[in-house]
Amino acid sequence: MASARADVLVFGATGFTGKLVCDALRTRGVTFAIAGRSRAKLDALSDSLGGVETALVDLKDAETIVRALSGRKVVSACAGPFIDVGEPILASCARMGIHYADTTGEQNFVALAVLRYRATAEASGACVAPSMAYEIAPPDWAAHLAAQRLGKEPDAIDIVYIPRAGGNLADATTRGTKLSVLSIFSGESRQYIDGALRREAPAATVRTFPAREEGGRAITAMSIPSPESIVVPSHTAARTVRTFMAMDKAAAHLLQKARGVAPALARVARPLLVRAIGRTTEGPEGEARGMEFDVLAEARSGDTVKRVYLTGRDPYGLTAQIQALFVERALAGKVHARGVVAPSVAIAPADALAALPLELHERASATTE
Repeated sequence: MASARADVLVFGATGFTGKLVCDALRTRGVTFAIAGRSRAKLDALSDSLGGVETALVDLKDAETIVRALSGRKVVSACAGPFIDVGEPILASCARMGIHYADTTGEQNFVALAVLRYRATAEASGACVAPSMAYEIAPPDWAAHLAAQRLGKEPDAIDIVYIPRAGGNLADATTRGTKLSVLSIFSGESRQYIDGALRREAPAATVRTFPAREEGGRAITAMSIPSPESIVVPSHTAARTVRTFMAMDKAAAHLLQKARGVAPALARVARPLLVRAIGRTTEGPEGEARGMEFDVLAEARSGDTVKRVYLTGRDPYGLTAQIQALFVERALAGKVHARGVVAPSVAIAPADALAALPLELHERASATTE
C-alpha cells in the first residue's frame, strides 16, 4: 500500500540550507517530501531521513514540476541562485494555489516575483512569500515594528546588517549565497527612493549608525541592493528604504569610491569568481556557522527617530526555523495573506518573535543623531 502524499515539499532539499530546513521540519514533527535535480543526492538524503518521499524535478520540463507539486499545500524553496533556478517553482505554486516560501536574498528575483506573479497568486489563493530567511525576514519585521513605534508614515527607513563578535561573512556564508551575492553585485542595483525603485550603485551611500548598546561604538555601513527596498514599503508606507551592511570604515569608503566601476569589474571577473566559489566549502562550519548578528531598522519622520534591533545567531539555522514556522502556520490555516507578500504580511512580527530565537531591543531618540 502506497504511503500518503506529503502536504509539504522541500525543493532544493539536498543543499546546505535545504538539509537544515528538513531537520527543522522533522524537529517540529512535520511530514514532508524532498525534491531536487539529482536522483543520487535525493536518494541519499531520503535514506538519511528514514525513507521520505522524493520527487525528481527537471526545471526545463513543466510536467515534472507539476507532478512534484500536485497535491501539496506548502512548498519551501531553498535552491539558488534564485534568479537562475527559482522562477519555475514559484510560478507553478502561484498558478496552482500552493503556499510558497523561499530563502532568497536576491533583489532582482523578488522584484520579478512581485511584477510577474502577484496577481496570479492572488487569484489562485496562494501566499507567495519570498525571502523568508535570515535575509530578509528579521529586518522586515524590525522595519514594521519601527514604523509602528514612529506612529506615522516614515519619511525613510534604513536597514542595517551587523555581524557581531568579529564575524567573517566570507566564512559564514554558503557556496549558494556567495553565488547569489556575485549575481547581485554584477547586475542592476536599486534602492527605494522617494516613492520609487531607482538605480543606485552599491556603496553609493555610507552612513554611521548607533550601536545597540548605549555608549557603544558607532557602526559604519555601506548601502547594498537587497529585497527590503521592495518588501518594506508595502507595509510601512515609507517613502525611502535603503539597506546597509556594516563594515570597516576604510573599506566602506574605498568601495564607495570604486562604485562606478565595481559592477563592470564583477561582470568581467564573474567566470573566475564562479570557479573560485566552486572550490569553497558547501556551507559554514564550526564557529562561523554560529555567527552572532544584529539587524537594525531605523525609521525617521522629520526629526523623530525610532530604532529597533533584532539580535540572533546562526543565520542558516535561523533561516531553517523561519521556513519551518511558515510551513507549520500554513498547514494550520494561519497564513491568511494572498499574493506575493512581505515577510511581515505572511507572519506578523509579534508572532514571529514569539516563536523564533530573536531578541528585541529598542532605542529611540527625539531627534536624528
